[in-house]
Amino acid sequence: MKSYEVASIIVVRKGSLRIPEKSMQHIGSKTLLQNKIEQLKQCKHIDRVIVGSDSLDMLEHASECGAEAVRRPDYYCDESRASANEMIRNMCELVQTDVVVWAHCTNPFISSATYDRAVEQFFNQKEHDSLLSVVKLQEHLWNADGTPHNYDPYAPRHTPARQLPPYYMQDGGIFINTHQSMLSHSYFFGKRPFLFEIPSEEFMDINDERDLICARALFAHRLQQQTESPQTI
Repeated sequence: MKSYEVASIIVVRKGSLRIPEKSMQHIGSKTLLQNKIEQLKQCKHIDRVIVGSDSLDMLEHASECGAEAVRRPDYYCDESRASANEMIRNMCELVQTDVVVWAHCTNPFISSATYDRAVEQFFNQKEHDSLLSVVKLQEHLWNADGTPHNYDPYAPRHTPARQLPPYYMQDGGIFINTHQSMLSHSYFFGKRPFLFEIPSEEFMDINDERDLICARALFAHRLQQQTESPQTI
């Protein structure tokens, strides 16, 4: 499929605000960071898994889980000083590879198979310069000025959400781009990204405590289902 090296990058930091030490929080018996490293290491199309952090504890944990650990300068781990663009560029400067799969450990349910399908899509298509993962959104939406955005609530017949034109929400789980492009543009994707729809059951983006509680509950529910009916999972 490819003649290029594909490296997955995970960035974590000790100064997370909404959930302290977020990447070290547990879902089940594993930290979010360990879970993501193991998912990526199981991918047949990813050659390296690299973790960048300003935390020595997180880097040590990453190494114990089988990832390459890269020390990030404190400035680029401080969101109050460095922009996301600066952070992306700096991390890319610390790594040499051909293609980057940027992954966040706060998306714990994306499977290894989905990552592999995303890499295959990136290499097999020709019309797009990059790839980002999305989830389909079909809901009744309103504008900030109080007007309906994508449907007419005053029409004679109500339009069910399932019949609305779909929108696509960036979920933050997968970004794929060439290393050179990511470095040059200081961003996750280019001007013509392919919108890669992940399975709805794999969507979860942990931003705050509520998201973490939901993720833990969902994990426990799925584990119980698997125990009770292993043949259906």
